[in-house]
Amino acid sequence: MHIHRAHACTGYNGGVIFFRTYQLKKEEKTKKHMKKTIAVTLTLLSLLLILDSFNFGHALMMFYLAGVIPGTNIAIDAARMLEFFAVVAGFIVARLTVYIIRSFIPSVMSISRPQTSTN
Repeated sequence: MHIHRAHACTGYNGGVIFFRTYQLKKEEKTKKHMKKTIAVTLTLLSLLLILDSFNFGHALMMFYLAGVIPGTNIAIDAARMLEFFAVVAGFIVARLTVYIIRSFIPSVMSISRPQTSTN
């Protein structure tokens, strides 16, 4: 059985905070994790229900396919939608490129750095 230590504030008296040390069993830690998981899952499901009540999926597909701005009757012409998607794709490619380059920089810097001997 795994035992985890935790501290709880039990009181405050004249500038001194009193802490009580207690031990959490693995089952208690698992229960807390499950409560958090259930809360996050229910929050996400609630968000999906709210978005579904606004017909978010339909509005998003109409924007992608026809250029209709959600909540209005305004449609963007095909050339402007192509420009929009080109800009979005450019940002995504740029972010991925920067991420890849930054992931290689530490290994390149360690290879190119000469080893200095200290005597």
